[in-house]
Amino acid sequence: MAKTSGKKKEPVSGSKKELVIVSRPAVTRDQVERDERKKRLLLVLKTMEDQGGIYERSLAHLVYWLQKEKGIDLGYNFYMVGDVPTSKELHEDIVALLYVGYAETDPKTKKLRLTNDGKEFLEKKGTDPEFFEKLRTAVEELKPKIAALDAQIELTTILSRPRAPRRRRFF
Repeated sequence: MAKTSGKKKEPVSGSKKELVIVSRPAVTRDQVERDERKKRLLLVLKTMEDQGGIYERSLAHLVYWLQKEKGIDLGYNFYMVGDVPTSKELHEDIVALLYVGYAETDPKTKKLRLTNDGKEFLEKKGTDPEFFEKLRTAVEELKPKIAALDAQIELTTILSRPRAPRRRRFF
């Protein structure tokens, strides 16, 4: 009798493809409603309504400046990548707000904004008027910096879009 080796046989093609399933916990509206940090982030989005929303990158700068320059603690930890403030917690909170439907991304401009559900939630739960006024005045002071960042983001996205094929003109 021939002996077989204990090795597993490899696929003939030489490439393996493996399906990896990663479970992620779903976020519920109850969890968002109990999280003070997410409520404050909704308030920041509410202050930017008159601008038509805010880009996620601009929002990261705004929250960073609110915490560092204005002393308003929103509960996020930032680290700098070059000159860009980055926060994993902020990104996760944005994703959670998008998931439960309190925030949305404008399909045309790609800016984050509150949905009607998000506005109703803020009205229903009520906000600390003193904190909101402090936040609103701080955001008003930072709006010129945010407008400059938004303009820069818009220019880079417009310049990076694929253009229509160009025709040669023969005269």
